[in-house]
Amino acid sequence: MKRFFLMIIPLLILLGCTGEESLGVDTQAPSKPQLVPHLGDTGDGGNSSISGVNYYNSFDTDFENNGMDAVMEGNWIKIQWFRLEDSDIDYLNIFRFSAQDYCSDTLNFAQIIEIVDYDDQIHYIDKTSMINKNYFYFIEAIDDAGNSTLSDTTGYKLIDKPILLSPSDNSSFQNIYNVVFEWLPSSGAIQYRLLIFNEDRELIWQNTPLDTGNFSVQYGGPPVDLDSVLIWRVDAFGETFQDIQIEGNYYTVESGAESVEYELSIVE
Repeated sequence: MKRFFLMIIPLLILLGCTGEESLGVDTQAPSKPQLVPHLGDTGDGGNSSISGVNYYNSFDTDFENNGMDAVMEGNWIKIQWFRLEDSDIDYLNIFRFSAQDYCSDTLNFAQIIEIVDYDDQIHYIDKTSMINKNYFYFIEAIDDAGNSTLSDTTGYKLIDKPILLSPSDNSSFQNIYNVVFEWLPSSGAIQYRLLIFNEDRELIWQNTPLDTGNFSVQYGGPPVDLDSVLIWRVDAFGETFQDIQIEGNYYTVESGAESVEYELSIVE
């Protein structure tokens, strides 16, 4: 009997030292995802004709590379993260909560709003968000072995969209300098910015009216060739909310909205 115990104890020690990793099981959690806060807005840089300086448009109609932001298609919020370091990420859990949610229940305030198969993407659009709420987001990255890591948290608040009035969508003009852009204001906005893009999504002119009660701007940018198609929209900017406290951390939340986009043509 004594000999039997002498044989079994070394075997148990050997198994205990190997652990799960010696059996080929991945127990390493993914690197922590880093969300991108709101970095700025298309047209940052001044009221003059600009060419790619100090603005965040990425020449992609579906994505502006400026971190968390409003989306023009609806009352939606885009969240963005830096590209994940790990190559074995399987899917992402997208969490959301509002400041009101946190105040109502400081223990169970966050909910998963989407489970996303991960394919190296760096952003997600929340199409279930509503206006006039300070929304916060974080993500959870889960790898092929089931290990997971939570990201940091970022926030944004949607306000009402500006409503474009004129020129109407697909209008035609012979002289761009005769075009006057008009829109209806949005509640919660303290500033507006008119943005004019060419067909390649390059920003050719922007104007931020100094008079916050002015919702009409005449074109004052560079000349535009005949047979050109221009795209225009109006962004609205609201109040910045400082020092919102969530679980002992303090957050700054920007607010804003983007109108839909209209096209116009310059013809003979």
